[in-house]
Amino acid sequence: MMHRKGKKRTGIKLTAFLLVLPLLLTGCWNNRDLNEINIVAGMGVERTEGGKILLTVQVVEPAAIQSTSSGKGKGGSSQPKPVFVESCEGETVFEAVRGMLSVIDKKLFLSTAQILIIGENLSRDGIGEILDFFQRDHEIDYSMEVLVANGATPREILEVETDMDAIPAVYIKGTVENTISRGTVKKTMLIDLIKDMGSRGRQLAIGQISKTGENEIRTEGTAVFKNGKLVGWLGPYETRGYLFATNKVKSAIVNVPADKGKIAMEIMRSKGKINVTFKNGKPAALTVKVKVYANVGGYEGRGKLDPDHLIKLEQSLAEEVKKEILMALEKSQKQYSSDIFGFGTNVHKYHPMYWKNAEKNWDVIFSMLPADVRVDARIMRTGISKSPVKKDE
Repeated sequence: MMHRKGKKRTGIKLTAFLLVLPLLLTGCWNNRDLNEINIVAGMGVERTEGGKILLTVQVVEPAAIQSTSSGKGKGGSSQPKPVFVESCEGETVFEAVRGMLSVIDKKLFLSTAQILIIGENLSRDGIGEILDFFQRDHEIDYSMEVLVANGATPREILEVETDMDAIPAVYIKGTVENTISRGTVKKTMLIDLIKDMGSRGRQLAIGQISKTGENEIRTEGTAVFKNGKLVGWLGPYETRGYLFATNKVKSAIVNVPADKGKIAMEIMRSKGKINVTFKNGKPAALTVKVKVYANVGGYEGRGKLDPDHLIKLEQSLAEEVKKEILMALEKSQKQYSSDIFGFGTNVHKYHPMYWKNAEKNWDVIFSMLPADVRVDARIMRTGISKSPVKKDE
């Protein structure tokens, strides 16, 4: 579940924009009044069974947002909905965007879009076409979050009505930010996705979104791509292992076993580094080195956290992190044969002559290399109490 603080920040930003927008538009050569445009909060793209692009937009109703913010209309059935959702088909994304004018009455203002949800069917066909459109359109905000839908269509997700926020797209973006703080989703901004699409030696990985209830969504896990096409998924803990290895974990809670219980370790900072070791001019192994610093967040076990116990606890934490990294590597190598870690980028940089001949077959080579994973864990704080709150039995 998301924290109210993160949700409020994003909601305040968009609400403030809606209030200031008319002032911003008055001085432009091609200015438009607020009542002449549709303010888009979220977008979705999917491939239909007929092979066409289906564009879905979640559009904000400024009057309804103002009513919600001011508290007017509460408890009354006549209160207008803060957003509406519409879809339109086209042979291309550009055609679908233009065709939307036949469905709704005003031009779409895309710069305010918080999220872009890509459907599973389209992802499996390949996302190169839609990325080409989004990187060329000057109205697109390159910092918006990109997610791949799993088990639901983009429209079904964008139609979710939640009490968490008046604008569902803002709610979704908030859940992404909160899940990032747990290390179980891959944060993917549009600009990063465009850069990774053109990189050499790294396959795409995009955050996952699913619908878990009638009015509930979950942003956990990672969509794994190969040559621009979706090939599978990483679960929450596999995702965290992948993020540990690629130096993208900002914070997380890792549970480690204790005497007849468990201890919740709060990861305060982490540093990950990957490499490919060479022998006789050829890659011999994938190496991952991670160093984590943690605090004891909760102790459900027996005994005191004396120095000897802390050494064992550090070892246990290191083993848990190593296990998650190996889980991510196992799936990426053996199941998907997709180097989302970027080991190939390392080879391209430090062994350019070898890479020149191996680039086309790198994912096959990557999938067969042994992995050497080393994790060093350090506990910085245990708290005031050295023992669990409950007494030993």
